[in-house]
This record gives sequence, structure tokens and C-alpha cells, in this order.
Amino acid sequence: MPETFRRRHARGRKTGGVANPSRRAARIKECPHRRRKGPVPTRARQRPPDPPSVGALAGFAVAVISELRRHPMAAELAAEGARVVSVQSVRTLAQPVEETLQQATMACLTSPIDHLVVTAAVEFNYWMAAARSWRLDVPLLARFGHARLLASNPRCADALRALGFTDISSAVDNTTDGLVMHLRHRLPPGQTIALQLYTPAMHELAHTLSEAGHEVVAVPTFQVLPSISPDTMRRLVNQIVRRHVDAITLTSAEAVRSLLWHARTCDQFDELRQALTSDVATVCLGPLTAAPLRELKIPVQVAAAPYPEQLTAAVRDALLRRAHRLEADRHTLEIRGEAVLLDGELITLQQGPMAVLRVLARHPDRVLSPTEVRGQLPFWASADDHAIEMAVSRLRRALRGVELVQTVMKRGYRLVEHSPSGFDEDELPMAEPHQH
Repeated sequence: MPETFRRRHARGRKTGGVANPSRRAARIKECPHRRRKGPVPTRARQRPPDPPSVGALAGFAVAVISELRRHPMAAELAAEGARVVSVQSVRTLAQPVEETLQQATMACLTSPIDHLVVTAAVEFNYWMAAARSWRLDVPLLARFGHARLLASNPRCADALRALGFTDISSAVDNTTDGLVMHLRHRLPPGQTIALQLYTPAMHELAHTLSEAGHEVVAVPTFQVLPSISPDTMRRLVNQIVRRHVDAITLTSAEAVRSLLWHARTCDQFDELRQALTSDVATVCLGPLTAAPLRELKIPVQVAAAPYPEQLTAAVRDALLRRAHRLEADRHTLEIRGEAVLLDGELITLQQGPMAVLRVLARHPDRVLSPTEVRGQLPFWASADDHAIEMAVSRLRRALRGVELVQTVMKRGYRLVEHSPSGFDEDELPMAEPHQH
């Protein structure tokens, strides 16, 4: 054996198989439990994580129908847990209809303007260019010179400065809604306001100023075009008819007319009206939007003010009022559009069990035969009793043993609803009747 190998081998035996003793010491220092005698202490038991919080609108589906591909309120509803279907029913083009714009311009010239509200710079420049082509720009700018100029954003202020104006005001939040809110609540009645409109929904803003006692000259600087995707509108009509959404929200009368027109073209107008009358909540931005639906005797809920926040609040109120709350077997259950809230936990159900549960919830403590259940489900007419039985079976498995749906032999099914105390109300003659 060579001398070099013998020295290395001896050095390895002396240090326990480690050529460098300092490395062994470092390894022992890093793992102190190896030298400790006795059992290794167990780790502290970790606390189970808290269940995820359930949004206020979780389990509901909402269709937002507007002139935008995705309305800002869609994000607000989704943040509260709702499933949102955003549909662009009509399109707007930033080129005004010449005849309508000329009539609005003449209205500005026939009466003194106290306030001018500019809401979109590009459309306002189109308006000024059209006024120059009609040779009405000089008297129109003279009218504006005696008015209070309000710009909804910095670009609108720049468009006014390009015309030679310097005294320009704006809202703190740089929004049109902020300007209209200021004019509505801070001005005395009787003012004349020229309001530039760049979307169909802004007609509701002009209407709310008129209701406050002001004379409003609405200047539409846009034109409405049909939807670029009619198939999307037809699918939306089908979703409403099949009750795949719990509520729809509309932002303009043009959006309403587009929805009704597409329902007629696909021969589902009567089914759509029945769905909106009975099962699907309809929420509109304002009375102008709701007018075509009210002519059809469709119940409509209108936002308190034509602002996105108020519209979102109206949708939230309409959905939560439709939720059915009950107590069964010491469990709290809330039936929502496409899910149930069982003791604070959200459980999503399939369409079949959910549809049967909603039918039984309309008639608690009443036995419904399979034929009666199918009669209240528009698309279950061709189903048999076995389909209802399977839907009830899946419903019971999803509710994890909660005795909510009972089977009455040879008669049908019923939804058992108990009082909060857990006793039958007939055994408590002095108690007040249970409120559903």
C-alpha cells in the first residue's frame, strides 16, 4: 500500500470516517437532537385553518346587460361572490347622429345656459366641428361664455381650454357621476343645464336632474349600433328562460329593447316574459330603463339613483330578498340561486337537485307529487318520476345527512321546516307564528 493512501486511511479511522474533523463538528452542531438522549419532543398541534369566508352574493348568478363589454359593476358583484355574466347588448359609436345633435344645438341657442357639463373630450370635439360646419359655433361659444363650465376629467378640461376658456371646474373624483351629484344636491331649482351624453345610460342622469327641478338640454354625441355578436344575446335569452341566472341588470332603454328584440327573433319572447315575471329578478338603472318592461307588466326594481354603486346595492337587495332561509334539525339553511348555505358553508348543487329544492321551498311542509314538481319546472315536462327521485337522492347526499327533504310513501316529497327552538310549532300554543 502506498504511503499516501495509508496516511489518508489512518486519518479517516481516527476521525470516524471524516477526513476533516471540523466538518464533523459542524454537522453535529447543525443537528443537536442526534446527541440528545430520550424521545424527540413532538411538534405543537397546529390549529386547523378557518373556513373561507362566504361572499354576500355567493351562490347567485347575475347577468349585467349594458353597452359595454364589461360594466364596472360586474367587478363589484364578482368581488361579493356572485357569478357574473357580462353581455354587451348594444354598441356606441363616438360619432353623433347629425339630426339629433343639430336639434340639441339649437336648443342650447334658444335658452340661456347656466351650466355646461362636458363628459367626453372626443365626442365634444365632434360636436364643435359639427357646429362650425353649420356656422353655429360663434353664437354657441358665446352662450358657453356666460355659463359655468364643468369638466368631468382633465381631457375634457383641455378641450375647453383649446376653445379659449379658462375658468373651468371639475368634480373631486373626476367623474361625471360626481358632477351630476353636485348639480343635483347643491344647486337651487330652476337652473338650465346643458349635459353632454356619450352613452345611452346617461339619459338617466339627465332625467334625475330634471326631477330635481332643473331644465336639462341633453346633447347626445353618440349613436347606438346593434350588438356585434347576436349569438351572445340569443344565448343570454336562453339562460334567462332556463333560469340559469337569478337576476338581470339593465343600464339603458336601448339595452332593454335589444333584449326583447332578440327574444322575439328566437321565438322565446313569452318564455322570457314569464321568467322575468316569476323567477328572475329584474333591476334597472332608472325609470327610463324600466319603462319598456313596465309596459309588459314585468315587475322591475329601480336603483335609488342612476349610479353604479346604487345599482349594485339594488341588485344585492333583490337577490338577498329572494333567498329562502329556514332551520331544520338544528341546522340553518339558506337556499340561494345555484347553491345553499348550510351552517355558513356554501354547497354548490347541480341544476336538477337545485331546481327541485326551489320548488319544494315555495311550499314548505306541503307534500308535492312528482307530477306537481315537474309541472313547476318548465323543462322537466318530458321527465319521469325516476328523474325526480334521483334529483332528491342527490340533494340529500349534498346536504350531508340533514333531514330536510322527506319522502311520503305513494304521495311525494315535502320540505320540512322547523321553528328555531327545534320544537313543533303546534306544541307551543303561546308562541308567535314562525316567520318565513
